[in-house]
Amino acid sequence: MNNFKIKVCGITNEFNLIQLSKYSFDYYGFIFYPNSPRYLMKNKNTDFVKLHKNKVAVFVNEEVDKVIDISSNYNFKYIQLHGEESVDYCEVLRRKNLKVIKTFHIKGKDDFKKLNMYTNSIDFALFDYNSINYGGSGKKFDWKILNEIDIKIPFFLSGGISLDNIDELNFLNNNSNLYGIDINSKFEEYPGYKDLKIIKKLFKKLER
Repeated sequence: MNNFKIKVCGITNEFNLIQLSKYSFDYYGFIFYPNSPRYLMKNKNTDFVKLHKNKVAVFVNEEVDKVIDISSNYNFKYIQLHGEESVDYCEVLRRKNLKVIKTFHIKGKDDFKKLNMYTNSIDFALFDYNSINYGGSGKKFDWKILNEIDIKIPFFLSGGISLDNIDELNFLNNNSNLYGIDINSKFEEYPGYKDLKIIKKLFKKLER
């Protein structure tokens, strides 16, 4: 169960980021959605994000020009779209040499149907539980559905991943397009601040 990337999302605090950087995370996610309790810009100091590498900027139905401006100002190469952004929207960002991760909100098998529309317009898919607040619900869909779907591009799995259920990911290793997992609310002391005790247990469990 060690062949996937690990993304930690919803970081808001510089000291917490320094703590997390001691672990072998592959990606660090920062949320630019004002309605999120993990909204980065509620902090006075956000300059620490600019120098960090392997980072992902997360947006929900934001104006595409603002996404481009933020990606430039904070040196982001990866953009995660967590709303109802269109295929054309994704293609605009890719023409700016940005890597696009498009989220698909899942409750059942039918929710995967629109994935085919985006296959040639994004770099990665991300499958999250279909919640009204665009993520951070701590809930998961039935992951076994993923073995029944022909997924043509690399994908992240998100939504409700925890120490209690991460062993369930073993069955997905047969799916060669499982690229990474995205952890968030189940690994926090409070929204926006990750719990290092739980993070340590995660990496011990994954033997990394």
